[in-house]
Amino acid sequence: MSGKPSYRQRIEIPSDCQVNLEGKTITVTGTLGTLERTFPEPQTSIVMEGNEVVVSTIRSRKSTRALVGTAIAHVRNMITGVQHGYEYKMKIVYSHFPITVEVKGKEVMIKNFIGERGVRKARVIGDVEIKTGEDDVIISGINIEHVSQTAANIQLATKIRHKDRRVFLDGIYVLTKRKGEAVKSIV
Repeated sequence: MSGKPSYRQRIEIPSDCQVNLEGKTITVTGTLGTLERTFPEPQTSIVMEGNEVVVSTIRSRKSTRALVGTAIAHVRNMITGVQHGYEYKMKIVYSHFPITVEVKGKEVMIKNFIGERGVRKARVIGDVEIKTGEDDVIISGINIEHVSQTAANIQLATKIRHKDRRVFLDGIYVLTKRKGEAVKSIV
């Protein structure tokens, strides 16, 4: 990319994180692990300036400015993930038939959902840790996309179709989201 950047954003790298940039691939290493991501957009440029990551573009279109903001948000999520990690707490809700949740490999098995004989399955994405309790499921990991997509897969596996959702409330729902020390309640 040649020319003077018309739009740029920067993010400061904390002292306990190490960020490496090779081409358009960023590797972030922290106390909890390492994350790597490639940003293939040709309209953006990523450089390291001191202890900052700077993403810029020479085009001033709204869509290319949005790509700059997206890249910065991904890097921010990577830094937070390797420093503190992410955790989603899910609540198992049932009215009559008790739901059993088990983890087998890369699948979450949901048994006895609204009295069904079959087993509903949800796919586990990436390297996340799942703990199941009597009425809760806790999903934790360093990659926010893997943690949130695994929670979404579990919630979608217990979606009730062709019945009134106001009456049939059974399912597994996201209760709280946590990154670092902050807790964000969904309810």
